[in-house]
Amino acid sequence: MYALRYLHYMGLLKQKSGFYNKYKTCFFEKNDYNVLFLGSSRVEMHYNTHLFDSLTGKNSFNLSLAGATPQVAFAALKAYLQNSKAPTYLIYEIDYHFLKYKSTEVKEFNNYFSFLSNKTLLCEFTKIDERMPHFYYNAYYSWPYTGLKNISTSLHGWLNIPNKTDSLYYKGYLKEVLRPQLNYVPIIRYHTFFNLNDRNYLDSIILLCKKNSTNISLISSPIFAGGEVDLVNKKQIITQLKNIALIHQITYSDLSSLPFCSDRSCFVDHYHLNYKGALKYSLILSRFFNNKIASRSLK
Repeated sequence: MYALRYLHYMGLLKQKSGFYNKYKTCFFEKNDYNVLFLGSSRVEMHYNTHLFDSLTGKNSFNLSLAGATPQVAFAALKAYLQNSKAPTYLIYEIDYHFLKYKSTEVKEFNNYFSFLSNKTLLCEFTKIDERMPHFYYNAYYSWPYTGLKNISTSLHGWLNIPNKTDSLYYKGYLKEVLRPQLNYVPIIRYHTFFNLNDRNYLDSIILLCKKNSTNISLISSPIFAGGEVDLVNKKQIITQLKNIALIHQITYSDLSSLPFCSDRSCFVDHYHLNYKGALKYSLILSRFFNNKIASRSLK
């Protein structure tokens, strides 16, 4: 079983593109990117690293994990810094619609099995899911959780056959061209708030950046209709985020309500841009970065 798992992991690590190659870059390789984008799948789909680099002259990487709350994002950043140089700039995406959900699991956790030899990642993920050491040390325990998709990806690695989405990745960014544009869906309005655990981990991300002399900026990227269709207390949560930034003497910028945010052809759902939307946003973000972030001296 351990030999089988070894062969399985080797197939995953043979990936030369796609999200397994992305995680290999993040957690195993030595990197010297001067800009990191940190956050969830919204970061993965919204922050076009190719366009951003071409417009800013920077060398960026999209460090995004599916469903990443502040605690998961902190784990990813800390694990990245185990081998890599701290970036000059970090842009952390605040998913203000998602703040009330405490980190109780690592989403798609089986995708990280082959990277748990990064001891920082193992340690931080164990704080969220106590099964992580068992997944790492016990092949008989982890194998049933592996999943057919994961095994298929490993076989693709061994056979040097790319997966369907591999060519759509560039430096961690996913060019979303496969899903249809946003259709009309029922609206369920809701309130949100910042749960205490992830509020503390946002502080931890900020302090880790300051410790490494990284200029951190907090940003919320586009949401359909600026979030106001769904979120009842948007004004209050934005005010809270601005106050948190003020306490730490950093900036928070709400870019969730840009002019194109009512254009359904730019979204795949209420919270995720497609490739068309990401081009529009990344162009605006690049200008914002040049004018508002890179021009500021480090704290």
